[in-house]
Amino acid sequence: MASQADASSVTSPEIKRKKRSINFSNTEILKLEELVKDEKTFSILTNKFSNTVNNKMKKDMWTKIAEVISAQGIAVRTADECSNKWQNLKRESKAAVTSEKLERRKTGGGTLTLTAVADEQKVRIAEMYKDSASFNGIIGGLDSDEAGLF
Repeated sequence: MASQADASSVTSPEIKRKKRSINFSNTEILKLEELVKDEKTFSILTNKFSNTVNNKMKKDMWTKIAEVISAQGIAVRTADECSNKWQNLKRESKAAVTSEKLERRKTGGGTLTLTAVADEQKVRIAEMYKDSASFNGIIGGLDSDEAGLF
């Protein structure tokens, strides 16, 4: 008897799922890019220190960005949604840079243009992080994927 009661409570339709918000529109993405590209904002968000003061500054900056994007009237965005969207855009851009570098190695070199692989948005984001080791590697470091190194 007790097992029947337990089984019915598990299959109960009372489980509520979080409602999924709508996708970011192109307008929202462009605004997000514009806001993050601002010199002061960019320096705060890319600050490597993670102490209490810096984390609060980053959180406050994402909150301000979310307010501006929400003010466009497309959807109400939270700071976490904006931060996650920016991380995803950055990840996609980094993947495009890596893919372009690999393609360039196959063809014997050349300059990094990102035109064959990436769209304009990914190029703009890659430009923002052009001095970042996560996009370009460590200056003077060895690339173990290069032929003839090992």
